[in-house]
Amino acid sequence: MTITDVRVRVLSIPRRSTLTTAYGSDDGAVTVLVEVHTDAGLVGYGQAGVDHPSYGETAEAIVANVRTYLAPVVLGRDPRDVTALEHAMHRALPHHPFAISAVELALWDVTGKALGAPVWRLLGGRVRSGVALMGFVDHDTPERMAAGAARTLDQTPFPVLKMKIGMDPAADIARVAAVAEAIRGRATLQVDGNTGYTLPQAVPTLHAMEGTGVLGAIEQPVARLADMAELARRLRTPIMADESIYPPDDAIDVVRQQAATIALMKLAKHGGIGPVRRVGAIFEAAGLQLSVAIYYDLIAAAAAHLAAALPAVTWPSPDTDMADSILATPLRVEGLVMHAPEAPGLGVELDWDKVERYTVRA
Repeated sequence: MTITDVRVRVLSIPRRSTLTTAYGSDDGAVTVLVEVHTDAGLVGYGQAGVDHPSYGETAEAIVANVRTYLAPVVLGRDPRDVTALEHAMHRALPHHPFAISAVELALWDVTGKALGAPVWRLLGGRVRSGVALMGFVDHDTPERMAAGAARTLDQTPFPVLKMKIGMDPAADIARVAAVAEAIRGRATLQVDGNTGYTLPQAVPTLHAMEGTGVLGAIEQPVARLADMAELARRLRTPIMADESIYPPDDAIDVVRQQAATIALMKLAKHGGIGPVRRVGAIFEAAGLQLSVAIYYDLIAAAAAHLAAALPAVTWPSPDTDMADSILATPLRVEGLVMHAPEAPGLGVELDWDKVERYTVRA
């Protein structure tokens, strides 16, 4: 079996509500969809999230890089040689994990279809059924955030709620205090700074937030790894790495510097399933925890497969709050778990009417 064609398009899918972070605000999610066609009639589908201008590659750059640099690498090759093709793509286009991840996911999808096995089986089998879920608190006034957090827990008893900080220390403290009061005794709180603080801002601000007694994790409040390690020494709450880890060797640095005890994996940021699997091995060996982000659709399916197969993925992942999906059938959620599909490959089918509706560049 050989690869005969690689197709790529850009999609823009709306959110149910505006996402506000230290990077800015966004009402939608831009992603890149890749199709890998084979001479056996099998097609694999992959997807990359687009986080530019926060970080990473633009959608236009991903499209151009897939067409110009990555497609020539994989055309005529056997898609089942996933690891060899992943390394070949990195040699052809170093330091571009977002573009590589979309093609890499499609290779895993078509390989699973060819072998009649779901991706979690290709990764060594299941240690759990899928990815555990947490709730999310939309950015708003302290009073509205507190009310929203309470409503969320009334609907679903999430063990963890996530909210964004890193914008204004005093205002962030007020919002965390209000939410903490609303959820006390019901859930813990994961605060995500998206590198928005300096170390002098982070120390007093996060100490004040710890005083609420509900913090369960502090996600990437500062940019520099040395500052993360300093916070890990000064705070009681576990520190979670996000922007500190891109390729797997970054995870080695996090472990060596004791900069975090949890890390959030995003498939596009790391380059796909293979690199996340390698980070998972590093964190498992170090006795640390991972969370795998479910951003979005095909990426969510891949995240569920990884969570099912990697022992270190024990920290829950937040919902992405999307208004729609390009999947023909939603991923199965029971209780607080999004289950890894049982069908071969990523185990999902696309709704092509919606793919066409949300396509902004073919």
